[in-house]
Amino acid sequence: MELTWSTEGLAPEDQFAYWADVVCEACAPLAPVRTRQHLTRSRWGEGLTGWVRAERLADSTPTEVVSCTQRLTHGPAEVRRGRDEQIFVNLQLDGTGRGEQDGRRCVVPPGSFAVFDTTRPYVLEFDESPDGSPWRVLSFKIPRDQMLALIPQPTLRTARTVDARSGAGVVAADMMTSVWRSRAQLSAAARLALDHACTEVIATALGAFEKEGDDRSSVDDATRASIARFVHERLPHGQVLAVEAARHVGISVRKLHQLYDGHETTFGATVRDLRLQRAARQLETGGPHVTVTDVANRWGFCDASHLNRAFKGKYGMSPTAYRESSSATVT
Repeated sequence: MELTWSTEGLAPEDQFAYWADVVCEACAPLAPVRTRQHLTRSRWGEGLTGWVRAERLADSTPTEVVSCTQRLTHGPAEVRRGRDEQIFVNLQLDGTGRGEQDGRRCVVPPGSFAVFDTTRPYVLEFDESPDGSPWRVLSFKIPRDQMLALIPQPTLRTARTVDARSGAGVVAADMMTSVWRSRAQLSAAARLALDHACTEVIATALGAFEKEGDDRSSVDDATRASIARFVHERLPHGQVLAVEAARHVGISVRKLHQLYDGHETTFGATVRDLRLQRAARQLETGGPHVTVTDVANRWGFCDASHLNRAFKGKYGMSPTAYRESSSATVT
């Protein structure tokens, strides 16, 4: 279901508060600011005009944002307020974007994109097009666990401009825009498949699988990414065993477990986290007729109590509380 928000019809003095609520709802906690410099560079000399459209695919949520010149800050307070850990892939369609995170700065012209991690502070600034028309961004909100399964933490460089006019960048940008434009005609199965494919193409464009020479760490990173993709694809069909994942990438079970030595996760933790992500999505979208026991059975937990303990460990609340908070957010 598509969700739309707009400042149209609001008085300029009411637009700021509404816009802050909109970007928080559709994106992440963000604090909008329009300084004197922003106002002088803008066609709109007061208030904060704009609209947002968002529609979930499967795990990711594409969002189109159109607005006037401004700065958006995701500071320490906003990081603490954020409930979900996400990676934002911002494709600039019109106007110019600038971003700053982890000590890096980037300028994002139309036809390029950059990524930002909601677990750490960042700043975004957008300028209208030279002809005075609003800036426009297509932003894909992707669960952080899924992206990090494809791109190792040291390799995922935020606030870096990716040129979407050539190479893998243009493939990723074309796929993002095509999926967004075609979303109304996509079946549930197509949404799921294209959601996963889009995440993988974006990861490729970000350099997830670049190898330098015979660097063993690059090979191991790519192997772990392949394992994560296999788990992601197999999970809806039932239990995912280490022996199956090892066979899929052509290594022994012992080697599979060794791949995670020295990392913050293990194969078992990777499977568990993905199961919990799927459980959380079903709690959000399954409707009141789907019980916690149904969700536990669907995603491989022994019973509702088992899911409850694991869910609290990851999300800090019970499945029931999570569903209630999600319903309150949507309404």
